[in-house]
Amino acid sequence: MTATQVHLLRHGEPVGGNVFRGVTDMALSQHGDWQFRQRVQQCLANVTPTAVVSSPLQRCLSSARWLAAHYQLTCQVDSAWREIDYGEWENRPVAEVLAESGQQAQQLWQDPLNFCAPGGEPVSALQQRVLAAWKRLLSEYRGQVVIVVCHGGVMRILAQALLQLAPQAMNRLAIPYAGWLQFGVVHSMGDDHYPAQDWVSLQAMDGSELNSPLHSAECEVRR
Repeated sequence: MTATQVHLLRHGEPVGGNVFRGVTDMALSQHGDWQFRQRVQQCLANVTPTAVVSSPLQRCLSSARWLAAHYQLTCQVDSAWREIDYGEWENRPVAEVLAESGQQAQQLWQDPLNFCAPGGEPVSALQQRVLAAWKRLLSEYRGQVVIVVCHGGVMRILAQALLQLAPQAMNRLAIPYAGWLQFGVVHSMGDDHYPAQDWVSLQAMDGSELNSPLHSAECEVRR
C-alpha cells in the first residue's frame, strides 16, 4: 500500500468586503496575507510538500507562489480548483442579495447541491469539476505530500463528497479565511478477494479565526 497526504488551504481575507466573490478576481488584503502565513506557521511547520497546486485566482495564487518558493518548488496552477461562479450575484454585497433574493439564497444553505445563482454555475457542476481535479491530483502525486491553495466553497464541496456527509453538512464545516483541512489517502493495491481502492480520511483541520492584534485594534476603532 502507498499513502498520499493532501493539505487544503483556503486563501486569506481578500479586499472588497462581504460580497459574493466567486470568480471575481480580487487581491488579498494585508491582513489576508498575514492570516495565510500565520496558518502555514501554525499547521504546516513540519510539512515538506513535493508539490504546491493553486486556483488561478490571485487571492490564492499570490500565497501559493510564496509557499512554493519557500519550498523551492514551482507552483502548479489548475483552473479546476477555482471558486464557484455566482453569475449575476458576483461582487454584490451579501446583505443586498439576501434582501432582494432571500428565499433563493436560502437554498445555498438548505439544499446546496441543487443551488445555482442566476446565470451562475450549479453547485453540482462545481462538485463534478472539483472531484475530477481531486482524482487527477491523486493520480499525478500518488504517494506524495501535496498542498492545494483554493477556496471555501471548493473545500466544503470536496469534504462533503469525500466524507459522505449529508449535503447540508458542508455548511457546518468551519472553514474561515486561511482555514486548513488535511486528508490522508491510503491506496490499496487489491487482491483476489478485494478490489483496489482509495481509503480517504480527514486527519486534521483548523477552523479557528485568525486575527492579528493590529487588525483587531483597527476593528475596535472603526466601531
